Amino acid sequence: MSILAPDYLTTEKMTRAGLICMLIIVGLASGCLQEKRPPGVLNRTDYAEYLVNVYVAEAKLNTYAITPDSAMKLFQPFEESLQQKFGKSDSVIQKTYQWYLAHPEEWELVYTAVIDTLNLLEQKSVTRPAPPQ
Repeated sequence: MSILAPDYLTTEKMTRAGLICMLIIVGLASGCLQEKRPPGVLNRTDYAEYLVNVYVAEAKLNTYAITPDSAMKLFQPFEESLQQKFGKSDSVIQKTYQWYLAHPEEWELVYTAVIDTLNLLEQKSVTRPAPPQ
């Protein structure tokens, strides 16, 4: 038998104080389930900006007729300069990546921003008139 009768929520037994207590309990329970981003993990905006820079660089490298090994040698200095730009080490980038993989809802928000930004960059490059010759 339940402590609360089935009609508890629909009778006068449910007082204002009881309702407030239930809301507090539900709020605390849901708050405990939400995990905060740990220190050292990039926020969504910064991580999305970082990923956009990486994808643009990779796209530029794909336009060159070079081997994958040569592409990696060209990409590594860019990656290091990108980490310096954001003031983050490789370990922070890896920690950020792992954290977002473990939090798919956050990961989806980051990638939505990345895709939107890349689409905007593509639209700008397509609609930009050719320079006069």
